[in-house]
Amino acid sequence: MNDNTPDELTLFSRSSQSALSSVADGFEPARLTQARVLAELTKSELAEAVGVSAAAIGQYEAGANRPRPDLLPVLAKSLNVRVEYFAAGRPLGRLDATGAHFRSLRSTRAKDRAKASAHAEQLWELTYALEKQVRFPEVDLPTIEEGTGPAVAAHALREVWSLPAGPVPHLAATMESRGIVICLIPMTNEAVTRVKAYSTPTDALGRPLVIVTPERFRSVYEYRFTCAHELGHLLLHANPMPGDRQQEREADQFAAEFLTPRAEIEPILPRTVQMAVLDRISKSWGVSVESLIYRMGELRLVSDVSIRRAHQRLAGMGELRREEPLSSYPGEVPTLLREAMGLAAQHGFTRADLADELCWTPNHLADVLGEVDSRPQLKVVR
Repeated sequence: MNDNTPDELTLFSRSSQSALSSVADGFEPARLTQARVLAELTKSELAEAVGVSAAAIGQYEAGANRPRPDLLPVLAKSLNVRVEYFAAGRPLGRLDATGAHFRSLRSTRAKDRAKASAHAEQLWELTYALEKQVRFPEVDLPTIEEGTGPAVAAHALREVWSLPAGPVPHLAATMESRGIVICLIPMTNEAVTRVKAYSTPTDALGRPLVIVTPERFRSVYEYRFTCAHELGHLLLHANPMPGDRQQEREADQFAAEFLTPRAEIEPILPRTVQMAVLDRISKSWGVSVESLIYRMGELRLVSDVSIRRAHQRLAGMGELRREEPLSSYPGEVPTLLREAMGLAAQHGFTRADLADELCWTPNHLADVLGEVDSRPQLKVVR
């Protein structure tokens, strides 16, 4: 979460005793846990910041004890939230990490999984608040019979969504038009995060959510494949088994068939690894050269040895592994939430109203909406 402004902190410190007492009396333990996880603080680290014991923080989060009213502004400052964020009475999305699809669970830290779940909960809260003001697209995902193969499911979805033959344009926009909320949320301030993307099925939080970690993507092509991968999870895996290799493999197979159907891609793929040809196909189909090489292996167009050599060659060909921002490929930057906010504002429900309803800071609301502050940053040299 973003830092509060000094003015906000001053307001917190000057809050009336009655207002602080009201929040303390109705203190919601889950909000403290949610804010702490999003701030990437352990109980001990938070305890040190606010001047209490780690056991006290544990008691607050367990609901065994409540923080004193005068401690609330200190907690709020340490966690970069508003004091009223801790108040009970607002809808609270609850998601266990086992209810979401994570890739490479074994290499995903527990703290990252917890933070990802907290992000999904807040995304649900934002969506819920906006849906009270704006009618979102109905969820349009076909029911896929258990045991259906990934390729069959991919074809079924293309048919239900009336997608034409050939490349799938505007994948993110298409998913959003079918009621799936996509959100770009950075996972961590650290240099490396192992969470690339994750999704929650419809029955977990009422509407399918796909959350993508932008710092894990070098190009829009990787992003498109990951969105299709999560779409495969939503269709095929009603009961997520985070990190399960079989489910991950099936989601990859779904994404490959959905974006590059065998009947259409096989005739145009070369029978030997020709990087220049693959680069042309990559640009026209919106998939990476790397994924096309994998596809050639899946379709048995070339030998396993050739595939390994191709990946080795590709690793040294920077020009074919170039960075391509999401904005370079139309229809891939999520807009559903921002458009909903804009429509709500036209009918008198302002951003300030939304922030107040959620008890979020304006900066945090902008982050979850996926907005970027394009203003140049002023740096004062001492």
